[in-house]
Parts: sequence; structure tokens; C-alpha cells
Amino acid sequence: MSILQLSTAEFEKLLLLMLRLGGIMSVAPIFGHRNIPTMLKIGLVILTGLIVLPTLSGTTIKIPSDLPGLVVMLFKEIVAGLAIGFSSMMIFIAVQFAGTLIGLQMGFGIVNVIDPNSQLEVPIIGQFQLLLATLIFLALDGHHMVLSAVVSSVKVIPLGSVDFSAASGELILRAGMNTLASGIKLGAPCMVTLFLVDVAMGVVARTMPQMNVFIVGFPLKIATGFVMIAASLPLFGYVFAKLLMGLDNNLNALILAMRPIP
Repeated sequence: MSILQLSTAEFEKLLLLMLRLGGIMSVAPIFGHRNIPTMLKIGLVILTGLIVLPTLSGTTIKIPSDLPGLVVMLFKEIVAGLAIGFSSMMIFIAVQFAGTLIGLQMGFGIVNVIDPNSQLEVPIIGQFQLLLATLIFLALDGHHMVLSAVVSSVKVIPLGSVDFSAASGELILRAGMNTLASGIKLGAPCMVTLFLVDVAMGVVARTMPQMNVFIVGFPLKIATGFVMIAASLPLFGYVFAKLLMGLDNNLNALILAMRPIP
């Protein structure tokens, strides 16, 4: 389908669809990464919009005649896309949070690298786990899940009819709170082991005061942390896969919460 062959009604649908897609693609995992050129993102939004547009052939859109009403409708489409994309990004925030906690316990609090996505300094362990989670996300077709959420949002929420209810805000807040719990679950094996190492070194310091615990404990915690990170990789993959399965349900619930009330 060519843009030049679209009627006025179809072109209006495409513009609204591109606004929602742009909100999703700008913050969703993989698609919203800063390393992806902006022109490529725009092309992907247009291409996806043209692919999804034929599914809306039987729908009609009521465009407000006044400028404030039109601005509000366009703003709602963008915010709806941002909400869906941000909710799908929560699991990666949890992964980075887990890596941050592990890095702090290992003594890597000042060993930071630049995250190309957020342009902020993040602990190197968090960046490693983020890259690992990205590979698992692609292997489990998580990017297809995001695209499926795009199609589902168009089917459930007609273009120009986004309705933000208290339930949608509650779901986003709950997703933010679950990020903390998810991060602790992902980093629990390493965090517990390093805590036990701290306890053991504290006991040694009390029983052997002449021993320099700091000199011994620093490399010991680093070595223990790396061993536990390697040993817990299967568990990390299992927990992340479970979080990804729950993401599908969360996105569907959020989309249903933003549909217009009849």
C-alpha cells in the first residue's frame, strides 16, 4: 500500500496510528534503543503503520472540529503508546537494578560504564546482565510480543478513543513496584552469597584481630561474586523468562484498562 494512494480518512487513521506506534517504539525494548538511528525508527513506524492500517478498514474515526479537542486526542495517542512501551521496558529496568545491587556488594560501586540507551553511568555488572537479558529477550521472541501489543492495542482501543482510567494508572504504578521485587529475585543468589561472605569476614575479624580483613575480603568478594554470577546464569534465564511471560499479561491488562468505557 502506497501513502499516495490513501484516501483522506485512511490518511487520518495512518497519522493517529503512527503517533501511537511512535510512542511505543520510542521507549520499548530493542526498538527504542539509542543506537538505532532515528531515521530507521521513523521508517519502522511508517512501515508498521502501513502493515496494520488494512486491519482498520471497517472502522471510522471522529476527528474533533476544534483545535483543543484535536490536540487532546493526539496527545492521548502518544501517551498511550508511551505507557505500553514503558511497561514493556520495566523488566529491563529490573535487570539493571539487580546488577547494580550485585555490583555494589562486590565492591564495584565506582566501576561504571556509559549505558548507550540512557546515556548514564551504570555499574558494569548491571550492563552485563542487561546485555544478557537483551539476548534472552530476542531468543524468546520478546520483540514479537511488543509488536503483538501494537496490534492488540489497535483492536481493543479504537484510534482516537483512548480513555485513561484509574485502573490504567494503578497498573503502571504496580508495574513500577514489581520492578523492585523482580530485581531482588534476579540478584538474590549473588546477593545472599555475598552477604554470607560479609558475615563470615566479620566473624574472622572478631576472632583474629591481627588479620587485615579488608585486604583479604576485597578480592574474596570479587571472586565470589563472579563465581556466583556464572553459577546462577541458568536461574537468571529462568526468572527472566518468567518475567517475560508475565509481561504479556500485564500489557494486555493495560490495554484493556485504556479502552473507552461504553
